[in-house]
Amino acid sequence: MWRVPPDMSGSRNLPGVEIRLVRSHDEFAACEAMSRDIWGAAERNVVPRELLLTIQLNGGLVHGAFVPDGRLVGFCFAFLGRRDGQLRLCSHQLGVLPERRGSGIGIALKQAQGADALRLGYELVTWTFDPLEAKNAYINLHRLGCIARLYDRNHYGDMEDELNRGLPSDRFEAEWWLRRKRSATPVTRPQVILEVGTDGGPARAHAELVPGMAALIGIPPDFQAVKRKSLELALAWRMESRAAFEAAIAAGMAAVDFQRQGAYLMAPAS
Repeated sequence: MWRVPPDMSGSRNLPGVEIRLVRSHDEFAACEAMSRDIWGAAERNVVPRELLLTIQLNGGLVHGAFVPDGRLVGFCFAFLGRRDGQLRLCSHQLGVLPERRGSGIGIALKQAQGADALRLGYELVTWTFDPLEAKNAYINLHRLGCIARLYDRNHYGDMEDELNRGLPSDRFEAEWWLRRKRSATPVTRPQVILEVGTDGGPARAHAELVPGMAALIGIPPDFQAVKRKSLELALAWRMESRAAFEAAIAAGMAAVDFQRQGAYLMAPAS
């Protein structure tokens, strides 16, 4: 099989898991099967093996997480893109088997992706994520050091998979600048714009942003649990958080960190 690119940086290992570029037709097929298992409620979200192969042969990256018997337990892929003259790697899917989540595989896949992106000459990797998914926000902004300054309403339109059904598919775009050092966290005490109320719903703390002051926008710790409890409550969170994020971005701020207690830190974008 014609393999481009080669294994440029070698494998990266977690206990019992090898993280590396996908190499064979069988491995690409396993990625397709995993995409069906994770997002298959909407068939359009299934990524064909032929597409994954073509992506990797033409400047993109497909990484897999493999256990010793060769079984795939996680994967991610990204394709080459350009916007406003900036070359970028556009990361589109990352999936980990449910029983393996929380073990570090997801962030290891991203780190492998970032390392191989640098070796191919890319300095920016981008992807979208739901602003109300706290675990994703924490990994993207706090662990990886991304920023988010583009908020798009109903980015994908109506979605039918279990994670997204019934709500507008609003998305943040994560920007992972691979060669930039993380900016220092603002020292001024941030104002709280939105927080979780005593009833579990969104509670506005300040109606107006104070110029030059960082802001906190709180979200639920488990948005999927909110959805299971009440789609009406979940929609209220979508609308109230959308208004808060858009107001902060309009004021020249970006999401620069996500605090473990469940709040975005919004600060002036550099």
